Amino acid sequence: MSEPSHLLAPDLAGGPPPEPLSDGDIRDRLSQRGVRTNVSTLLGFELIDFSVEERWIDARFHPTPQLANLRGSVQGGIITAMMDEVMSLSVLVAERFTCGVPTLEIKTSYFDPLPVEPCRARGQATRIGGRVAFMEGTIWTPSGSIAARTSATCQVRRVKPAAKS
Repeated sequence: MSEPSHLLAPDLAGGPPPEPLSDGDIRDRLSQRGVRTNVSTLLGFELIDFSVEERWIDARFHPTPQLANLRGSVQGGIITAMMDEVMSLSVLVAERFTCGVPTLEIKTSYFDPLPVEPCRARGQATRIGGRVAFMEGTIWTPSGSIAARTSATCQVRRVKPAAKS
């Protein structure tokens, strides 16, 4: 079963460039993100808040025991996936969902184990250029210590208007 074209990344949807979403439309789309069948559901994504102007998004993740490592904390690759989600979304929010943002590279530094409990993360688009964006993210343990920090680069893929003949 394929996604309806209005739910696809704009660079995959075909057709004319998408209209920028309003703040309310962004909130609706992000609020539904964790209930659709995609990685957001697996990670337990829940929107807390966002700022289009300041290019950030705060989210809560609800990891399940299936995402734990042998020590009982969230596995590092899953933490990186959570960070990839909020950082990529920070660019999408800043661009009002008018582009696609595949990750080109990502680096995560781990500081404290992340318990298999609800936790908070923030993604921040630090610079958005014509074709590339730079992002940073932080995820906190439920007690408030930093579990990990991440930096990444993504491609900014905009739909080009059809050439006039």
